[in-house]
Amino acid sequence: MTPARWPAWLFAALAAVIVTALLTVPGVGHAAPALLSQGHNATSSSTENAAFPASAAVDGDAGTRWSSLAADPQWLEVDLGGTHALSQVVLNWEAAYAKAFQIQVSSDNANWTNLTPVTAGVAGTQTLSVSGSGRYVRMYGTQRATQWGYSLWELQVFGDDASAACNTTVNSALNQPVLASSTQDAGAFPASAAVDGNPGTRWSSLAADPQWIRVDLGSVRQVCGAELDWEAAYASSFQLQISSDGNNWTNLTQPMAGVAGNQTLTVNGSGRYVRMNGTQRATQWGYSLWEFVIHTVGAPPTTTTTTQPPQGDCPWVKSTAPIADRVNQLMAAMTNAQKVVVLHGNGATGPYIGNTDPIPALCVPAMGLQDGPAGVGDSLDGVTELPDPTALAATWDVNAAKQYGTVMGQEFAGKGANVVLGPTINIVRDPRWGRDFETYSEDPYHAGQTAVGTVQGIQSQGVMAQIKHAAAYNVEGGASRGTPSDNVIIDDRTLHEIYLPAFQTALTQGQAASVMCAYNQINGTPACQDSAVMNTALKQDTGWGGFIGSDWGSATGGAPQLANGGLDMEMPGGAFFGQALLDAVNQGKVGQSTLDDMTRRVLTQMFRFGLFDHGATGNTGAVVTSAAHTQVAQDVAAQGSVLLKNNGVLPLNASSLKSIALLGGDAIDPQNIGGGSAKVNPSPAAVNPINGITRRAGSGVSVQWVAGAGEHVQTPDIPAAVALAQKSDVAVVFASYGESETDDLASIDLQFSQNDLISAVAAANPRTIVVLNTGSAVTMPWLNNVAGVIEGWYPGQENGNAVAALLFGDVNPSGKLPVTFPKSIADMPTANVQQFPGANDRIEYSEGMNVGYRWYDSRNITPLFPFGFGLSYTTFGFSNLSVSAQANGSATVRATVTNTGSRAGAEVPQLYIGQPAGNGEPPHQLKGYQKITLTPGQSQTVTFTLTPRDLAHWNGSAWTTNPGSYGVFVGDSSRNLPLTGTIAVTTGS
Repeated sequence: MTPARWPAWLFAALAAVIVTALLTVPGVGHAAPALLSQGHNATSSSTENAAFPASAAVDGDAGTRWSSLAADPQWLEVDLGGTHALSQVVLNWEAAYAKAFQIQVSSDNANWTNLTPVTAGVAGTQTLSVSGSGRYVRMYGTQRATQWGYSLWELQVFGDDASAACNTTVNSALNQPVLASSTQDAGAFPASAAVDGNPGTRWSSLAADPQWIRVDLGSVRQVCGAELDWEAAYASSFQLQISSDGNNWTNLTQPMAGVAGNQTLTVNGSGRYVRMNGTQRATQWGYSLWEFVIHTVGAPPTTTTTTQPPQGDCPWVKSTAPIADRVNQLMAAMTNAQKVVVLHGNGATGPYIGNTDPIPALCVPAMGLQDGPAGVGDSLDGVTELPDPTALAATWDVNAAKQYGTVMGQEFAGKGANVVLGPTINIVRDPRWGRDFETYSEDPYHAGQTAVGTVQGIQSQGVMAQIKHAAAYNVEGGASRGTPSDNVIIDDRTLHEIYLPAFQTALTQGQAASVMCAYNQINGTPACQDSAVMNTALKQDTGWGGFIGSDWGSATGGAPQLANGGLDMEMPGGAFFGQALLDAVNQGKVGQSTLDDMTRRVLTQMFRFGLFDHGATGNTGAVVTSAAHTQVAQDVAAQGSVLLKNNGVLPLNASSLKSIALLGGDAIDPQNIGGGSAKVNPSPAAVNPINGITRRAGSGVSVQWVAGAGEHVQTPDIPAAVALAQKSDVAVVFASYGESETDDLASIDLQFSQNDLISAVAAANPRTIVVLNTGSAVTMPWLNNVAGVIEGWYPGQENGNAVAALLFGDVNPSGKLPVTFPKSIADMPTANVQQFPGANDRIEYSEGMNVGYRWYDSRNITPLFPFGFGLSYTTFGFSNLSVSAQANGSATVRATVTNTGSRAGAEVPQLYIGQPAGNGEPPHQLKGYQKITLTPGQSQTVTFTLTPRDLAHWNGSAWTTNPGSYGVFVGDSSRNLPLTGTIAVTTGS
C-alpha cells in the first residue's frame, strides 16, 4: 500500500508542470533522439493493485504511475516493438524509489544485458545516458529505498528515430474508445462505427451545430495524419483538434470544408485524444462519417482488445443445446494451451481494466472486466455517478438494490464490458477501513440480501457480477497489502458465521457468476490459495458453478498452490496461469481434472451470459447515462439517507422561511463518492447542495453560503459562518470525511475544523441542521446542541436534489443505519491496534463473532446510534407478534406495523433471533427485514420465515441447531425490539 504523500493541490501543480515537460522533451515529434517507449506494451513483476498498472508508466500522463508490491526484486519492462539503438533513459520516480537498480536491455525478452551499473534512484526525475540496442528495456530493482514498493510516474526510453516516420499503413484509432456529442440513433449509427474498420457502418450525429466525434488513442501519441471518409452528410466547416486530457484542445488544422467521400489530411501534433469538431453542416442532416482514421508516428500502442467473436466452424456458437453440452463440445476441441488462455488476463489496460484474449480458431471471444462496485469506473465518462453502496444498504430495500444493480448492468453493457468487478460485500468490521463506503453492512444477513438484489439487477442486463473480496478483507493500511504482514488471524467459527455467509448468499440466492479473492492472508495462507474458503465454503458447500478470479496482483506463490487452492482466473496477467500452469499440469503438480474444472467454470459463465451468441454490443466511449438512471441515483440517495435527530425543525416549510444559511465547504464542493477503484465520474455534472436547495426553496427564500471550514476550504472563516447563521431563519451545515482504497482512516472524527464550525453555528442559531457525508460511522461531540442531523453517506451526482427533497419533506426519510455509530473509538470491538490496523505481521480478529452491534449488545455498551436506527417524519407502532413452528423445522413469525403519525412513510420491521446462552452466540442476530410503506393510520402484517439454518451455529465442521428456547425479537433497530417471543427447539440437528 502507498498512502497519500502530497497535498492534492501540490500534486496537481507538479503534475501540470511535469506534463508540460514531457510534451517538450527532445525526441517527441521529429527531433532526435526519439521517445521510443510511450504508449507501448509494458509489463511488470507485480502491481500494487489495479490503480497502478505497468502501462501507467509509459502512457505520457505524469499523473498516473506504476507501483509494485513491497518486496524485492521487482522489474518494469517495456516492449519497443522492434530493435532500436538506445541513448537515454529517463525515470520519473515517485517517493517510493529504488535504492539499487539497473537498466537492462534484451532482444528476446529472455537474455538481458546491463546498460548501467547498479545505480541509486532519487525521488524525482533521473536521467541516465546509455549505449546499446535491443527491443525490450527494463528497470530491474534489487533494493527499495522505502518500506513501499517501487513506483514510477514515467519510464521513458530514447534512441534512434528509425520508426519515427508517419505510419500511414496502420489506423491507430481502430477499435479505440470513442465518444460523440450526439448520435442520430445510438443503435444504428453509434460513434464506435466510425472506428470499427468497417466501411459499411457509420456514425451520424443529430442535425444541429456544432457536433464532434472524439477518439482516445490510449496514450499520448505523435499524430501525423488523418482520413475522414464522409457520407453524403459532410461538414462545410470543421477542424481537427488534439488534446492530452480530453478537455483542453489545440487545433491541428485551420477551419476547412469537408467533401462527400474520402478526405486525407497531413497534420502534426502530440496528444492522446483527437477529434473532428464540426461547426457547420453542408446539408440539412447531421454529420456522418463512415470511418475516422488516425495515423501516428511509429507503431501504435498494443492496448486494443476486441470482444467480437470471430467467424469459424464452431457448432457451439449460437447453439440451442444445453449450456453444459456446449461447454463439453468446446472443451473436447481444446488443447491445454488453449484452455489456459481463458484462465488469465493479457496484461493490457485497454479497452478495459482487465482483458482476456480471444481464441479465433475456436470462436472463443475475449472478455472485458471493469471496475467497480458503485458504477462504471476507471475514469470512463458518460456514466452515472450513483450513491455509494453504503447508501444503498441504508435503504434496507432489496428492490432498491435491484434497481441500482439494473442501472449498473445497463451501463456496463453499454460500455461493452462483460464482467462487473463488484459488488463489494465485505463486512464493515471497523469504520476506519478505507473501503467501508464501497461495501454494505456490519451484518452478514443484511450484506447478503443487499448483494442478492444488486447482483440480480446487474446480471439481468446480461453482464456478469464478480462479488468481492473473499474473505476476511477489512484493512487497507495496517500492513503492506498482499504481503505476509497482511495476515488475518481468525477462528473458524467467526469466519463461517460472520465473514463467509454474505458470499454464500450471493452465490445461492443471487447466482453471482464470479467471486474475487482478496489480497490478505487467512491464518498464514494467501486468500487466493485458501482451499477451505474457495473450494469448500464457496464451491462445494453451495453447489455453485461460477469461477473465482484474483484481485489485481493478489495471485501469489505459484501455479500449483493457486490452482489447487481454488483460483480459476488470474488477473491482470498470466504470470502463474499461463505457461507456468501448463508446466504444472505436465509435471503432475496440478491435475488434468483441476485444469478442466477451472476452464469449465469460466466457459459455463461465458455461455450463460451469451458471449458465444453475440458480439460486442457497446464500447467504452458510449454515453450510457440517462434521465432514468439519474432518477434512480436520486431516489437511492434520498431513501438511503438516515435521519438521526429531529427536534421538530424538519421538514422545512418554504412558505414560512425567508432565509437559509448553507455552511461548510461541502455545500458547494461535496464528498459525493470515495476514491480508488470504486470512484465514478459524474455525467452530467453533479448537482451540489447549494444548487439543489436554492432551486427547491424558490425565489421567495434567500439562500446564502459561507464556507466556514472543510477539507477543501483553503481559508477557514468560522466567524463569517456564525454571522450568516445568526441572521438566517435556519442554518444547514454540511460536513464530511473522505475514504479511499489503499488508505485507512486514523480517526472517525470530523477533521479540518468542521466540529468547531458546527458547534459555533449551533450556538448562534438553535435551528441548526447538520448534513453528514461520510463513508461510515462518525463521532458527533455537538449532537446535543443541534436541532437535526441527516447522514447522507456519499450520495453521488444527485446529492443536491436528494438532500433538498429530504429537507423540505418531498421525501419522508426512511433510511436505517447499516452500521453502528459508536461514541468513540475506545468503545469499538477493534479498538486495540493489534486488531486494527494490525501489528507484528498479524491482524488479530480477537473480537470473534462480536462484530458491530453484536459487540455492543454483548458488552452492554450504549452506542451513539444503534444498528438499524433511523427516524421518520411520521411514527410507527409494532403489535400482534405471533410465532408458529412448522413441521420441517422452520418457523413463521408475524407482526403488525402501524403508521401512528400524520404523514405517509416507510418503515423497516427487523427480526432478530437470540440463541440459548449455552450456544455461545451474541445476544441478538438479524435474520429478516422488510421495507413497507404505510399511509397515516394504516396497518400491515409482515411475515418472516425462519429456516433451520437461521437458528444454527457453526460447530467447527457443520451447521448445528441445539435444543432449547430461542428468542424472537421484532422492532425498528437492534436496540429497540418491543415485540418478543420464543421458539422451542426440542430436537437438535
